[in-house]
Amino acid sequence: MKLNHLGSLITVGDAGPDGKETCLGYLMDFQGKGIYSPDGRIEITSEHAKAHNDALSKAELEGLDANCQIGQGGTFYYDAHKNQVSTFMGAVVATYVRVRGQVITFKRNSKTYRGRLQKDADCFNFRRIK
Repeated sequence: MKLNHLGSLITVGDAGPDGKETCLGYLMDFQGKGIYSPDGRIEITSEHAKAHNDALSKAELEGLDANCQIGQGGTFYYDAHKNQVSTFMGAVVATYVRVRGQVITFKRNSKTYRGRLQKDADCFNFRRIK
């Protein structure tokens, strides 16, 4: 697997003009056992993994603010103790959060998003509704 853009958002694939690159998801650093992407172990340093995760978290927020249209969405995390929505890395997405049953609604920059909380899961999928 060829890794591109180490030190930033890490991508895999051909970086050529007609090649397709895919951004890796969040990376988990299991001290002493290696660093893993959702697709398996990858050979990079902890510093590269942290830089990638931080850049991915920032890109998620920038994308939400600049590009998320009604009907589009993604996955974030809900902290019931703080009543806030955050990225995987803990960057705060929203503190205006309403939960009714399993339905979660949050607002960010005058946009409204709704999702459904799952039993025993910290993450939830959402879509922009307004």
